[in-house]
Amino acid sequence: MRLEQLCSFKFQHLDWSGKGSHAMKKLRILIIDSEPRWIDFAKNELSPFEIVVAPDTKTALAELEDDQFDLVIASSRRLDALEIIAREYSDKLFIVTTVHPTTQEALAAYRLGAMRYFPKSFRQQDLLNHVSEVIPASVNAQ
Repeated sequence: MRLEQLCSFKFQHLDWSGKGSHAMKKLRILIIDSEPRWIDFAKNELSPFEIVVAPDTKTALAELEDDQFDLVIASSRRLDALEIIAREYSDKLFIVTTVHPTTQEALAAYRLGAMRYFPKSFRQQDLLNHVSEVIPASVNAQ
């Protein structure tokens, strides 16, 4: 999704409730990962969204219990969390990132319901493009 499409998409999420100003509702993303350099990159790359980071499965599940998220991005090292999310939060969309992609890991991620499985990249727009492809799909289905 290009910037103009993202802006158009975000326009659909304006708060027209009449309470306060017409503030834009930021879409929320939970990132389950503990690699500081990649988390910093992801926060910067996904600046149009509200980002919450959970470094481990326990924290991620607590966040999901307390808050609503439009998307979960999880490290392939957290497939244990994805198993629980797939079972207990089946309405959640998630994508999986990995350092070393393998066929077995990809199959496991897709069997759990991942919308995307891709190698971690530090190239600009890569992560945003993956996220932008998944999030509009969820809105159109509602």
